[in-house]
Amino acid sequence: MGKKKSVILLVIYTLLIAVLCFICTVSFSYGTDQLYTFSSVMRMMEKDADLGLAYGANADAGAYLGGGYSAVYYPEGVISAREYADNLDGMTDEEQADYAANYVRYPDENGSVYLEKGVACNEDGTVMSSFEEAFSSALETVTQRFARLRVDGARVEAVDGCMIRVFLPAMMDSEYTAISVFAYTGELRITYGSDEASATALFTPRAGETVADYVEAVNSRASGETGYVEFVFTDKGREALASATSGAAETAVTLYFYVGDSLVLNLSVSEAYDQNTLYISGSYTPETANTVATLFSTALSGTEDDLTLTPSDAYFHHALYGENTVLMLYIAFGVFFVAMMAFFFIRYHRLGFVHLYTYLLFLFAMILCGWSIPFLYLSVETFLAFMLASVLLCVSDAVAFECARKEFALGKTMASSVKTGYKKCFWKLFDLHIVVAVIGFLVYAIALTSLQTAAFVLGLGAAFSGIATLLVNRFGWAVMMGTSKKPGKFCNFKREEVEDE
Repeated sequence: MGKKKSVILLVIYTLLIAVLCFICTVSFSYGTDQLYTFSSVMRMMEKDADLGLAYGANADAGAYLGGGYSAVYYPEGVISAREYADNLDGMTDEEQADYAANYVRYPDENGSVYLEKGVACNEDGTVMSSFEEAFSSALETVTQRFARLRVDGARVEAVDGCMIRVFLPAMMDSEYTAISVFAYTGELRITYGSDEASATALFTPRAGETVADYVEAVNSRASGETGYVEFVFTDKGREALASATSGAAETAVTLYFYVGDSLVLNLSVSEAYDQNTLYISGSYTPETANTVATLFSTALSGTEDDLTLTPSDAYFHHALYGENTVLMLYIAFGVFFVAMMAFFFIRYHRLGFVHLYTYLLFLFAMILCGWSIPFLYLSVETFLAFMLASVLLCVSDAVAFECARKEFALGKTMASSVKTGYKKCFWKLFDLHIVVAVIGFLVYAIALTSLQTAAFVLGLGAAFSGIATLLVNRFGWAVMMGTSKKPGKFCNFKREEVEDE
């Protein structure tokens, strides 16, 4: 490869690395009042409670409490075994028999929940298809709500296909509020009047209309430490609001905002309001305003037929590995990275750049997969699996470099040394990566919980490591070698190092 071509390819290669580095690691706010945020892939990657980053008011201080709060949402027709037992307590034998006849323990006789016949399950104990559809819709809604919080470590998962378990790290000012209100289902409703009991609907969608025909969007805004919920009304909605508040100057009017049958907030209006945008503070912090806005925004597409969810009490879970886990992992990775690069640069001089670029592409590929694959999240276990895959890549690169070094010491040209060296070690490295990848994916298929995720990461890392060493490495070597007039000095290869065996 000519020097000019090598330089051009090296510049393009470097720019690619720089762009990927920016996308994966850099986050910033922009726009008027910094309302918009560009989030890096690392920031958007799902993390468990021990690895979440500071959020909101805690972000400035760099604080992270560790641990978090969890709760279970029980759909209508599903009750816990404890609630079932409590309901039976105090009943007569006949009442208990009648009550028990309406429920089936799920998923089997040792299950932790009971399904009500005709609501969640059929007479034979199988789950009703209508319940499955409604549950899937409710799960999607709850998932959207927690995702919009943009809190590292927040998780939503289905349990046995009939319950929803949610988790929020202890890094917000309003974990209890979010967990409680995010269980509300149904459509957005607004009423007005002198009191809640006699209030009149602000708008009633006609045939072919939805709430979205009156309320365009619900957003959160912040000014310093004060948060606002912003309702953006359509022209139809503005006209309805103006009509409802036309007499507010003489008699105050209260607006009541519901999600389904649950009252979320109310606003007293003392003058006519004829604008498309309505701001509500209610002494909200930016976090609580975002929580409320998220709830209302997802309720715009809700319906009166949405599955009712009942949240359990929220329980606090302490950080399993301590509050400083994320710092310790950063330090561990930093030490590993420095030691790795020191070895390659000392041993192979500027050839260390080939390994550096290869490793960065490997790292970016793992980060992008961690962000894009739904069931992957960053935890201590997955981090350790990633480190094992990183060690595998380092060993593989070193083996390939050493094979080329031996060929060069025998008197071959650099191009011939690289070709022959990689040819001799190809199947050895190929088999090694295949074995590790297969083991990782097999463990993933049979393991449970965090070990399952870690095993998948190891298998994925082994696959990427093999591609990086056997393909990407050779490309980087060819590009960078073409920029040097003395390939041997570039790689710290010497003719006399190895004798012919």
